[in-house]
Amino acid sequence: LSDGDAIRAAKKAATDAGASVKLVAPKVGATKLADGSMLKADGQLAGTPSVMFDAVVVILSEAGAQILAKESAAVDFVRDAFCHLKAIGVDRGGQWLLKSALIENDAGVCGISDTKVFVAAAKTRQWDREASVRTLA
Repeated sequence: LSDGDAIRAAKKAATDAGASVKLVAPKVGATKLADGSMLKADGQLAGTPSVMFDAVVVILSEAGAQILAKESAAVDFVRDAFCHLKAIGVDRGGQWLLKSALIENDAGVCGISDTKVFVAAAKTRQWDREASVRTLA
């Protein structure tokens, strides 16, 4: 169960910076938030890969991260974002998912509590990461 306030803050920061935002959840439809409310998802993990986005934000409860760590679509989502040099904003649960996907922090993996840092990173590719994810010629 994700923190709705954190999702809304990240979405506002992104849209204020001119970005469009899509919510990707484990299943089609809506996802239940920590406060019990429902938030409409625009896509599901198994059908909306992170390669479709310029940057991603992963906001999860730790319990949700533990569940998603066993889902190949969730692990692939964050690994692909990392390998495609995208900025990744995370909260504590998101950090847990990245760790379980063997993704190490770098300048492009940002805590989402400071949305300004994430938005700045999201405007670029993380070229310093490239040598750690592929063999360069």
